[in-house]
Amino acid sequence: MKKKVKEYRRELHRIPELGFELYKTRAYILEKLRPYRCEIAEVAGGICAYFPSEDENGRKREKTVALRADMDALPVMEQTGTSYSSVHEGAMHACGHDGHMAMLLAVAGELDRIIHTLSHNVLLIFQPAEETTGGAGAICESGILQKYAVKRIYGFHLWPTLQKNTVGSRANEFMAKSSELDIIIEGKSAHCASADQAVDALAIGYELVGELYRMEKDELPLSEYRLLKFGKMDSGTVRNAISGKTVLEGSVRCFREATGEFLFRRIAEIAAALEEKYGCRISIVRSDGHPAVINDAELFEETKALLSDYDFLTFDEPFMQAEDFSCYQQAVPGLYLFLGTGTGIPLHNNKFDFDEDVLLTGVDIYLKLLKEVRLLPDQRIGNRQADVAIKAAI
Repeated sequence: MKKKVKEYRRELHRIPELGFELYKTRAYILEKLRPYRCEIAEVAGGICAYFPSEDENGRKREKTVALRADMDALPVMEQTGTSYSSVHEGAMHACGHDGHMAMLLAVAGELDRIIHTLSHNVLLIFQPAEETTGGAGAICESGILQKYAVKRIYGFHLWPTLQKNTVGSRANEFMAKSSELDIIIEGKSAHCASADQAVDALAIGYELVGELYRMEKDELPLSEYRLLKFGKMDSGTVRNAISGKTVLEGSVRCFREATGEFLFRRIAEIAAALEEKYGCRISIVRSDGHPAVINDAELFEETKALLSDYDFLTFDEPFMQAEDFSCYQQAVPGLYLFLGTGTGIPLHNNKFDFDEDVLLTGVDIYLKLLKEVRLLPDQRIGNRQADVAIKAAI
């Protein structure tokens, strides 16, 4: 298997593609899956491979466990210098998706031999557009999870800051919902020698950021994970003229819908107060990303117990990065895990690389879970009680 996993990963690494435009990648995965005894469907720009299992009386199992890998790469010019570097200029697998696919292809080969021994069916999901528009949403909207009666889903992400072969995860909040925030402040420009005739959009922007940061710090409970930050401020035209316009670009990240709505409501209220105070106009534009990755607590505890022989790390705090694996968790209980590469090379870096031996750990864990999982009841184990508590707190 080691040779196969390495081969899959390196061949996929050479042909990175972006978003939904995954022509060579899809063709490669289809070629590798076709020899196996599985139902293959091209769904919403991705590929699903369904391995049915039967009981001792020849009846098809009712329930299905799903595994997910993302397929798309990044618009990065590779600088690794390896023999398997990207042949597509300006595109690179700089986030480990080539490794994610390689693990699922290796699992497919094993399933072809052992599916009859499992107490459930298996659905392998090769998903497009994780890095862009969120291909997970399109996969879920296709109805494929309902068609195959998926009752739970697992996924891995390679993580360079974890020690090699270490598995990390946590119950409940794991990765954040990310919303983009643009604030446009329109004041009145004038020469700095006539500043009293101006409405200083730059100074208002500075004051607004300070007010918003104080609000985020003081008005939410410390126990609620969230983030409100601005990374860019564009204001004015020349040094000796008061700025008539300021544009702030920032990010709101949270784990509960109630928290996000609270933050945006308070942003609007604080902006309105400054409008009245200074006679300016402030417009707010938001763009919401995927929901937060909320790991099913029972599924996490079960998995942690099953993986007692592995180097398993329970994170104390969630991560503020976003991931569209959350879309699957809106439909069925799901668990997302990190698999350490130990390189320290950041994700999305043009020198991102890793030792393929870590993928064997991922394959082993997938197979162990498929062999030993105890399927949860059909009802979704959600976080509604936590949502109610947060709403009460804010």
